Amino acid sequence: MADPLCGTFTPSIDQKGRMSFPNKLRDIIGTEMYLCPGHDNHFIAVYSAEEFQSYRSKLYTVPGKIGSDIRRKLLSAADKQIPDKQGRIFITQQLRDYAGITDDVVVIGSENRAEIWNRASWEKYIESITVEDISAALSELVL
Repeated sequence: MADPLCGTFTPSIDQKGRMSFPNKLRDIIGTEMYLCPGHDNHFIAVYSAEEFQSYRSKLYTVPGKIGSDIRRKLLSAADKQIPDKQGRIFITQQLRDYAGITDDVVVIGSENRAEIWNRASWEKYIESITVEDISAALSELVL
């Protein structure tokens, strides 16, 4: 995956759990994608096959019982998807429940993965990050 995933999209999701995955992100991720619970918030992470392999490898560096517990929780809900001819993917009920997704979603590009959020959760999350927070975090970088 050479290009970074970026952008914000607002596709709809139908009552069967199918969603048209944004073309711009699908073109970068490829025809095979892996959906799994987000590890740092309630969203669905979407990885290309290559990035999912890297993600799994990193999970296996977490030692002991906590590593086993984390792998079980995150990987047991993972699901491989190949978009249909209309570019739709199916999001399992387990993943929709985890992310609180019903019908209003936001899909964002986040460098090496895409993320599918409940729209209200995304708006609350993004509003919690202030310009001051960004300025402080980036203050020593030359951009």
